[in-house]
Amino acid sequence: MIYLAPLQGFTDFVYRNAYAAVFQGIDAFYIPYITTKSSQVPRKYEREILPENNLNRKSVPQVLAKDEEEILELCSLLRDYGYREINLNLGCPYPMVTNRGKGSKLLTGPDKLERMLEFYFKNFQIALSVKMRAGFESASDIEQIIPVLNRFPLKKVILHPRIAKQLYEGTIHTSAFQFAVDHLDQVPVYNGDVFTLADYQNRKGSFPTVTDWMLGRGVLMNVFLPDEIKGIKYTETEKRLKLHDFHTQIMESYFQMTDNPGNALNKMQQFWLYFSHHFSHQGKILKVIKKIRNPGNIKPETEYILRRAELKITD
Repeated sequence: MIYLAPLQGFTDFVYRNAYAAVFQGIDAFYIPYITTKSSQVPRKYEREILPENNLNRKSVPQVLAKDEEEILELCSLLRDYGYREINLNLGCPYPMVTNRGKGSKLLTGPDKLERMLEFYFKNFQIALSVKMRAGFESASDIEQIIPVLNRFPLKKVILHPRIAKQLYEGTIHTSAFQFAVDHLDQVPVYNGDVFTLADYQNRKGSFPTVTDWMLGRGVLMNVFLPDEIKGIKYTETEKRLKLHDFHTQIMESYFQMTDNPGNALNKMQQFWLYFSHHFSHQGKILKVIKKIRNPGNIKPETEYILRRAELKITD
């Protein structure tokens, strides 16, 4: 099984719906976290979880909460929307989150985490999974957390084996992931630094019992990666057609959903930060995209690139 990681600002419902329509390799799409502000879910978050924006039925919402009160508010909303699995964020490393006691900060308090999980399973019958880091300040944090996780019927434990202070840089703590393999009551889902088919094969060689994988930036830079892992192959012509279809669906959605074309242009320029990696001369292409100031120019500029630019060979 291959899951798409929840990447705030990138894997929004427009991206997820377009991907599900064009490609085959993703088995479930994890929705970037929702959280509360003044005991309310802000509109920008609620839009991501609306059932009408997640019609492929493979979507799993993620919640960012610091205590039982926030768990109750967020998960009650998701229950009412009919979701069959909720994912608890124990991994977000950014200070604006951790300073509020959320995300990876919860890895420093096993007792607090245990109370939250007890509350959840007492009040909700929806499956719960967690997405976590190896630790907050030390990869040894995982040794205190796994006994807590083993006390509850979690559907999945998704582990990114870095500590919070690394953000997304530095070396993966393979020993922490191996500890999880050895001590969790279930086989963890691997997440982190799988950008190519070779990366996947290397990780699979290191952790042969792992069957489920969560991919993030690797998919943004190569939308064909999940299919490559599953042995699904395309000709160069087929790849170009799929990239064109995918891009067209995303661009049309962004321009249709906003009254401000400048906002749609900004979203497309952000999209191309990763999408440009599909082409040779990626740096030059990205410079062209970044220089666009008139929203009306984004379509002809990208149309030319999609039809004429040389594709990067990934296999």
